[in-house]
Amino acid sequence: MAKLTKRADGRYQRKVTLQDGTKKIVYGKSIAALKAAEDALRDADRQGLTVNDHTMVGEWAKTWLETYKCGLKGSTARMYRTSYNTHVMDAIGDIDVRDVKPVHIQKIMHSCADKSESLQRKVLLTCSQLFESARLNHMIISNPCDGIKITKHNTPPKKKNLTDEEQRLLLSSLTGRALTFCALGLYAGLRREEILGLQWGDISDNKLTVNRAITFPDNNQADPDQSLKSKSAHRMIPVPPQLSQILSMSTRNSLYVVPAADGSMISFISFRHLWSKVTLLVLGIHAHMLRHSYATSLYRAGVDLKTAQYLLGHSDIRMTAEVYTHIAEQDVAKSADKITAYFSSQKSKGSQKVVKTENE
Repeated sequence: MAKLTKRADGRYQRKVTLQDGTKKIVYGKSIAALKAAEDALRDADRQGLTVNDHTMVGEWAKTWLETYKCGLKGSTARMYRTSYNTHVMDAIGDIDVRDVKPVHIQKIMHSCADKSESLQRKVLLTCSQLFESARLNHMIISNPCDGIKITKHNTPPKKKNLTDEEQRLLLSSLTGRALTFCALGLYAGLRREEILGLQWGDISDNKLTVNRAITFPDNNQADPDQSLKSKSAHRMIPVPPQLSQILSMSTRNSLYVVPAADGSMISFISFRHLWSKVTLLVLGIHAHMLRHSYATSLYRAGVDLKTAQYLLGHSDIRMTAEVYTHIAEQDVAKSADKITAYFSSQKSKGSQKVVKTENE
């Protein structure tokens, strides 16, 4: 072991030889602190870390985005970049990757604790994947995001699906492309981007096949990349007679079932114009509510969980189970109201009292 020496400033130092033969000097204000510094250095060396690596978070984030996120769809890649630029960069961008601790990540999450749970999850996901890739590249021993959680809000859950009355209102009042769009959501459970990517050639023999998706990475023009978000999204869905009838009345002036008004590929502005006709009928509606309403129909029709997962295009069955659980909870709440109403009606009849006889 190298000789222990004491410096003029009172600190202790020792020269440590690493596995590759290089030498590094460690320091400590006490012998115990020096020993801890030695142990930490040797542990990092055994883990295969580059001991002299001073890569900053900002430098690694650029490499991570360009290397690990380059193949993602535009909207997903933009989510990671926006999360990092808005919530992470200023907080830890100029800190060495190896010096980031859980407390740094916790401070980042505290800074956005008043934001939506969805936004918080995106920020935490960005941090977690950023540092997990650093760990896999032997830059750090552990991920500082492990154990960090979002701040949940005690707010009433947002409405996820449409009532039967709202569905009937849409289907009876809308016409043209708006009707076709809503019908594909309600009767086939397609995501917005899947409806917009559906072509007439994808529909035959009372079935439709989900082959592509149209997204808007620049908030207007459609992304040339029309690939689906996952392998599970590629699926074949039965077309019920109600949907078939609506499709038979739809104008066929394009390859796409729901194109722009002039038959060209739809833009985001064109979609917003189409959707404005829907929002006039149902306040607060968003496109995903159509899909959730389809999931509700599957649940009430007795479709099993595995089949529902396939029809909804979920890559993880836990997502389907969560949807089914939410629907079941809604039905239980409705049943409770019916039970209360029933017992109330029985009391009002006044014939439920038991009269005892003298012989009892």
